[in-house]
Amino acid sequence: MADNEKNIYINMYDNETDKAFTKSLENMVKQLVACSMPLNFHIEALKCQSIIMRTKLIRQLKHRKEHRGKKIKEVDITIEDFIKIIPLEEYKEIWKENYESYIKKLEEAVRETAGDILLFNNKPIDARFHPACGGSTENSENVDGNVIQYLRKVLCSYCQDSPYSLNYQDIPIEKIEEKLDVKLTSNHVLRDIPIYNMIEDIVRDKQGRVIKVRIGEKEFSGREIVELLDINSTRFGWQPQIIRFFSIGKGDGLGLCQYGANAMAEKGMSAEQILKYYYTGVEIKAIRGSCINKPLKGKLIMVDPAHGGKGGEGHTGRQGLEEKDINLSISLYLEKELQDLGAKVFLTRNEDKIVHLEDRARMANDIMPNFFISIHQNYFSHPSKSGTEIYYFKGDMAAKELAKEIMKALTEDLKTLDKGIKPADFFLLRSVIVSSIHVEVVYISNPIEETMLMDADFRKKAAKSIAKGLVNFYRYV
Repeated sequence: MADNEKNIYINMYDNETDKAFTKSLENMVKQLVACSMPLNFHIEALKCQSIIMRTKLIRQLKHRKEHRGKKIKEVDITIEDFIKIIPLEEYKEIWKENYESYIKKLEEAVRETAGDILLFNNKPIDARFHPACGGSTENSENVDGNVIQYLRKVLCSYCQDSPYSLNYQDIPIEKIEEKLDVKLTSNHVLRDIPIYNMIEDIVRDKQGRVIKVRIGEKEFSGREIVELLDINSTRFGWQPQIIRFFSIGKGDGLGLCQYGANAMAEKGMSAEQILKYYYTGVEIKAIRGSCINKPLKGKLIMVDPAHGGKGGEGHTGRQGLEEKDINLSISLYLEKELQDLGAKVFLTRNEDKIVHLEDRARMANDIMPNFFISIHQNYFSHPSKSGTEIYYFKGDMAAKELAKEIMKALTEDLKTLDKGIKPADFFLLRSVIVSSIHVEVVYISNPIEETMLMDADFRKKAAKSIAKGLVNFYRYV
C-alpha cells in the first residue's frame, strides 16, 4: 500500500516471531544498503546500491504471490529473504564513531534515489551484484545457464585496487576431500604424485628407490635429494598436506561490481552512468507510487465488446442469453473499473450496434492504446465444455504476459477452469498494431456458466478481475 506518490509500504513476515508487520519501502532500502555495501564508499556508489536494492524489493513484490504459503498469504516479503539485515540502530556497535556520518550518508543516498528502480523492457530487472569482478563481469549463461540480455560481460579495470584483487586461501587436503567428496591421498607412501612445474619425471627402481626426479627446472638423483634435504632413504614419497588456492575478484561476476562502482564514482561518474555501464540496455525510472488509488494512471486502454447489432455473429446460450449483450455489459463495467484506476478508456462500441472488424481495428490503430482487449464468450456444441481461454498474436510477448495476469485473476476470482493462453491468428489480433488480447470469459453454451453470466454481480466480478490483471501487469511500474 502507499500513502502518497513516494511512500510505499511492504507487508512483511518474521518467521522467527511468527508475526507480520508493515515497513516503509525506503526504510527497508536503507537497511539493505547498510548490510550490502561498505558505507565508506562514495555517495554515487551508495546511490547505485540503493537503486539495486529497491529494484530487488519491487521485483520480489511482483512475484511473491506465486510463492506464498497459506499462512502468510497476505504478506509481500518474509524477513528470511534477507538474512544479513539488522535494524540500523545496531550498527552503532559496528560503525562506532562513524555511525552518525554513515547514517547521514545512507539517508542521502536513499533520499536522492527515492522511488528509482532499474527496468528492462519495462520490467524490474534481476539486479545482481558482487564485491569485485577482477577484470570483467560475467555473462549470465556462464553462471546460471540462462541468457539474460542485461547481464552481459563488460570489461572492468576499476576494481584492480580492491582488497580482492589477489587473495589466497590455504585449505588442508582433508578438508578438500571432505567438501568435494573425493579421495586425493593414498596409504601407499611411495606412490608418485607429480606436481606440475614442481615435482615431475620421477624414475624409481624395482624396489621403489628414487633414481632421479626433476624438481623445478633441475634434475636430481635420489641420493642428492637424500643428502640435500636430510631424508632417511632414497625410498621416499610425498603427499601435499595443504593446497593454496589463489583468486582474483570476489563473487559470481554478475551485474554491478561494487568496488568498480566505487572507483568509477571517485572518478566523477554518476550513479546512472555506473549502473548503465554494468547493466546493458536498462532504464532507470521512478516507481509509480500507485499500489493504491490510481495504478493505471497514464495508461490508455481500448476495450472491444465483441459482436453487437442485429444479425451479428455472436452466440446465443441455451437459455436465450445473447453473447453481444454480455460482452457489452462486462465491457461497460470494465470501463468504469479502469477509469477508477486512473486509465483512459475507449470502447469500440457502447451500445447494441454493428461495428465491423475493419472499423474496430482502424479505431485502435488511430488511438494507439497501450493495450486492446476484446471481450467474448466461448461456445462449443457440447454443453459440458467450460472454462476461460485467452488468445494473443504469436510473438506479442507483452500481450502474453498480460494474458497470464488476467487469466490468473479471472480463474481465481470467478472459480473458472484455466483453459489456457494460446497464440491465434484472429483478424483483430493480426490487424491491430498494438498489443492485443482476446478474452473468452466463459462458455455461454454451458448452462451453468450461462446462468452465471445472467448475474450482474458475476459480470462485475469478471470486469474487476480483468482490471486486476492489468494492475498486476503494471504493478509498481
